[in-house]
Amino acid sequence: MDLDTAANLGEALSGLAIMATLVFGLRQVIEVNRNRRYEISQTIAHSLENPLVQRGFATFGGVITKDTGLKELMDLTREQKDATNALVVLMANHAVMTYHRNLSFDIVYSFYKPYLSLIGVSMRHMMSLTEKGYIMHEQSSVTEEEGMGTFHWVIWLLDRLEEHDKPDEFKPHLHQKDWKP
Repeated sequence: MDLDTAANLGEALSGLAIMATLVFGLRQVIEVNRNRRYEISQTIAHSLENPLVQRGFATFGGVITKDTGLKELMDLTREQKDATNALVVLMANHAVMTYHRNLSFDIVYSFYKPYLSLIGVSMRHMMSLTEKGYIMHEQSSVTEEEGMGTFHWVIWLLDRLEEHDKPDEFKPHLHQKDWKP
């Protein structure tokens, strides 16, 4: 084998080594992304399993309505108030993380969309009344201009969830009969 052929063979093998490294790197990136999505899903699922958060869903779904007044909100039990607060804080956290793209919107949508018809209207109503109450309270530092930032993140998330539509995730027991693992 002459020097020119050996050099060409060396270049070809070097190119193959680079290609193998790139393919391996791409596979690693895909695996990291898959693991990240799994971890995100697990984190959201785990946070929604919290009994206090579940009571928050029940309170927004069954106790608080669009017609509930400030007096009725004040008359909620301590546990119901804590539960609604836990759900609002959790949703605000998920909203901020989604906004900054630390959480995938598709995953957040899949977890929260089924709850929207149960909690959306009552949650918006409670946050509006509560914010107005804090604004009117003379010892509160909440102003009409700034409002309560936590509530604004939840409203942002509710808006995004309501305007997004994925028909394939609506009634999956009917629309995904052909799905196979």
